[in-house]
Amino acid sequence: MAIQNLFVPRARIASFDVVLRLEDLNNVPPLNGLFYAKWKCQTHNGTSSRVPVVNCEVLWSHAVRVSVDIPIGKDGMLAPCELRIAIRQEVYSHMRMKVGALTVNLSEYARLSGSSRRYFLQECKLNCTLKLSISITQTDGPDNFAVPPLDRSMVLTDLNDIITSEGNTRARDTASVGNSMSSQQPSRRTANASSSSHSTTRSATTETSQSRGLLPIDNTNVRDLAPFQRSSRKNQQIVDDVFAPSSLPL
Repeated sequence: MAIQNLFVPRARIASFDVVLRLEDLNNVPPLNGLFYAKWKCQTHNGTSSRVPVVNCEVLWSHAVRVSVDIPIGKDGMLAPCELRIAIRQEVYSHMRMKVGALTVNLSEYARLSGSSRRYFLQECKLNCTLKLSISITQTDGPDNFAVPPLDRSMVLTDLNDIITSEGNTRARDTASVGNSMSSQQPSRRTANASSSSHSTTRSATTETSQSRGLLPIDNTNVRDLAPFQRSSRKNQQIVDDVFAPSSLPL
């Protein structure tokens, strides 16, 4: 047990079995020498094997299994449990240079069944990334605790994660578009029905107007014009008698 946990009640300490795996270091320029990793977590520490650079990559596959005790705060949050890793380069068996470092809070991974991510190295001038696998299993203590949010500032998202995320986003967008189109279909049907009813009303109004234009004419006014027609005919008869050839003087 770590010294800082001696003053914490046992009822507020959770025990975990941690499996670490230092996979590889990539984006390494073709440098001479050997690369190795030194790690430390609470009272545990160790060193990986020394490996040369091959195709801009250093392959370790160094596995570590340790047990850690993490106290639970009064707010129910797991206290930090730091894993510190230092990457070093050894040249000519007597020159050792620091390539970069990484600090990971294992409490952030307490609820994850397993994680394998690439991390940017701190204080690194070579732009290298370290692939680290973490698996944590609780073995003892209370389990009603909260874990701190995952710090992604040093995490490099893999291309597969990006493709998966974009695929999920496109699937959600397609589903939302389909739902919106299906929701618009009833309104379109209503609009079509409304336009049909308006067309029917307009056609009925047109037919009514046409039928009104073909109504029979009232003959009353025609009968009222009959005296004027008889007078016109009488005047025409007088004109014909005056200008007839038999009535002219010889």
